[in-house]
Amino acid sequence: MTDHLVSVPCPCCKQPVNAPSLDIVIDHYGLRPLEGRVLSAIWRGKGMPVMAERVFDIMYADAPDGGPEPSRMYAAFKVSLCHVRQKLKGSGISIESVGYRRGFRLQISTKG
Repeated sequence: MTDHLVSVPCPCCKQPVNAPSLDIVIDHYGLRPLEGRVLSAIWRGKGMPVMAERVFDIMYADAPDGGPEPSRMYAAFKVSLCHVRQKLKGSGISIESVGYRRGFRLQISTKG
């Protein structure tokens, strides 16, 4: 069964939005800040593979020391990715693993 992009209500006017922006998706599905940054990094790839290192750069862009050590960074990423995937399940928006050391990509299914 293929998921279809579910329309979500605009946070301002409450009208259905069939092609929501990243901000609307983050707000509607209740993503936490770190989860939103993970989705944002992969969303920016526009369906092309995004390496984990690029996601780390966005996850910790505001950290004055560049974030935690790499193993802790990767662990936080994997937990956040799992939560994002769970929250977006059934929405028609998903994050796929492209393959070992090839990254992750955004998949958006549309009706039709």
